[in-house]
Amino acid sequence: MNRKKLPITIPPIIGYVIHAFPLSIILNYNKCLPWFFSNYIQLSCNTQFKNNFFDFFALCPTLEGIPWIDSIYPGIPWINRHSIDSHTFIECNLDINKIIINSLSRNNYIVCHLDEFFVPNSSSYQNGHFFHENLIYGYDMDKMTYDILGFDKHRKFAHNKISFQAFKQASENHDIKFLKINDEFSFELDLKFIRDLLLDYLYSENSSDRLRMIKNPTKNCVYGMSVYKELIKYFTLLSEDSVDFDIRPLHILWEHKKCMRLRTEFISKNYESAAAGLEETFNEYSILEQRCLSIRNLLIKYLIRKHPANIEKIISSLNYISNMEQETVRNFIAKIEGLL
Repeated sequence: MNRKKLPITIPPIIGYVIHAFPLSIILNYNKCLPWFFSNYIQLSCNTQFKNNFFDFFALCPTLEGIPWIDSIYPGIPWINRHSIDSHTFIECNLDINKIIINSLSRNNYIVCHLDEFFVPNSSSYQNGHFFHENLIYGYDMDKMTYDILGFDKHRKFAHNKISFQAFKQASENHDIKFLKINDEFSFELDLKFIRDLLLDYLYSENSSDRLRMIKNPTKNCVYGMSVYKELIKYFTLLSEDSVDFDIRPLHILWEHKKCMRLRTEFISKNYESAAAGLEETFNEYSILEQRCLSIRNLLIKYLIRKHPANIEKIISSLNYISNMEQETVRNFIAKIEGLL
């Protein structure tokens, strides 16, 4: 086989690749959608504003430092995963390109850290050494290139290509992770779980309490509606240059509203009796989504000009979004309970 390209899509969540990469795989398959729309509801914010301090609540956390760097995406039941560490490649003198091509031929996606000095169209290409995870999903033996997914020089999550030779240089001394769809797993849309997570969100409950069987509850975090107060604190401190600039919290907030809108649409399509009742919720989340996109773009402007008025507008909008969403979530819960 001279070429192979596995199914891939740009998912609605790209703020962190720990979500983006597995979702770019599983969202190609209709059978995976009920699981996705039963999750990615709760939000969490580390009150100490450490790196990766704001994110979706999931089994693959980004909120306590960056413990997921060496993980292979726990908590995604649709993904089978394994890895080969860098020592094995070196000590066994393995040809990495043969392994990658063979693995892709057997329908494995590959994730690895690449030195983006060698990755065309990346922000660091031929400009500086910067290591970041990329997803490999195809190859072309005639052109001797791989198809990869990652962030380009415009910070856009996009498709790209890299030669076999450049890949070998870029991936030197790094672990390789293999991801494959788990065809033996099945999952039905869980309205009760959606209702429970919406209640957690509305009342700012610590959803990590639900995972005590496998991990201790998260510390120094707030959940659900309480994240808005923490975001307002963060932007107040940012205006005083007391914290590092980070656009990801507002980007994730925007992606959250997008997912909530898509969730109402998915439920409506699967429960015809809910379609009319959820139309209002869909419209409200559409408004919230646009509001969150607007303040994310305002933050980009602030990065360029440092105009204090932009931070003031962001804080004012966060108060508006919080008040509107509180009522929207209440109505959403009532609609879900009507289907149980």
